[in-house]
Amino acid sequence: MDIAKKFISEIDDKLESKSEFDKELEKIKSSFNEEYEKWSSGKQRGSSSKHGNQSTHGDSSPTRNSSGSSKKGRPKANRVETSSELPDHLIRGFINEKLFLKNFLLKQKESEEFKTLAIVGKYGVGKTTLCQAVFNDEDVKQVYFPRIWVSMYSKETKEDEDPKIDVVKRILRSLGVEDEMFKHIKTEAEDEKSIKDEAGEREEETVKEKELARLLYALHLNLIGKKYLIVLDDVWEDNEWDQRLDDEKKQQEKSHLSCGFPKGFGGKVTMTSRDERLAKAIVGEEENLQRLFPRSDAESLWEIYIDAVPTKVDDAAATNLGDAVATNAADAVAPKVNPRYPGRYKQELMDKSCGIPLAARMLAKIEPVKVDEIGNIDRKQSF
Repeated sequence: MDIAKKFISEIDDKLESKSEFDKELEKIKSSFNEEYEKWSSGKQRGSSSKHGNQSTHGDSSPTRNSSGSSKKGRPKANRVETSSELPDHLIRGFINEKLFLKNFLLKQKESEEFKTLAIVGKYGVGKTTLCQAVFNDEDVKQVYFPRIWVSMYSKETKEDEDPKIDVVKRILRSLGVEDEMFKHIKTEAEDEKSIKDEAGEREEETVKEKELARLLYALHLNLIGKKYLIVLDDVWEDNEWDQRLDDEKKQQEKSHLSCGFPKGFGGKVTMTSRDERLAKAIVGEEENLQRLFPRSDAESLWEIYIDAVPTKVDDAAATNLGDAVATNAADAVAPKVNPRYPGRYKQELMDKSCGIPLAARMLAKIEPVKVDEIGNIDRKQSF
């Protein structure tokens, strides 16, 4: 159920404009909502008959905006925490894009220059997947240490936590810094502010700015002398990471984000975002942007769709949508897909998904193809 809700909330959250492109994604989301409602109602009826109307999570229908909103109106319940782990499905395409990103990281192995790169593109186009593929590449592993993946959203983030402080803390945790140190840093910042206030000294720097400056200094000390690679995945305005990371002039401002990333040791920071303006604010020059566009290759999109068609599982597992969606290909036999009119199917998939890989995967779950005994596809009426 969580996976289903994630699909609903993610699409709901990411539709930002009303272009023809986005209207198509809205149709996909609406279709998924309908299919999920049908499944949810059926599951509730089955559960009631078997377990006497017991409910473990209350209303199982998808809800929106149930857990409060972030600063820019993005519901926190709709945000997804990512990790560096490769997806549990084959990564199709991205040949040129992966070469570009690897070239950025490996072209000058001996270079000691600090560099940043932003990967920008629409929701579902594959920014996170591309970064995961390169982050786990053996050539990259041999050159960079430490390698740190930062999901800019985390379920563990406290409501009153400063966004910048939260992210820096999570990077430091990845480097082995314990929470006890964070408490000590915060206490120091509060004490310094209190002493200056009592002495009547004018102090423009807030406690949070003092805390951030100390955390950035700790980050600098932990990374200095190292050829590090840090990925900031899914940066939004509400993360407040809107400062240029390679700005050495701003390093005199102790709470400026650039202070946390040592220069001159070959460190790299890559980020993903749907906001190109924000990306430019962080990485600077146009040459530091890699734009990721929807697929124009119907064949690779078709392969993505086929990979995502629910695999054949036993009846017990089929009662759980999450199991059916996330079944590992190694543990089940994927249906053979041999459409009678492949060109028509592929073009229709391209039209419906707008070339977005995630949309193609969702369509495979909303409107999965059915294979008859002679190997031909019997599609649902809607696809």
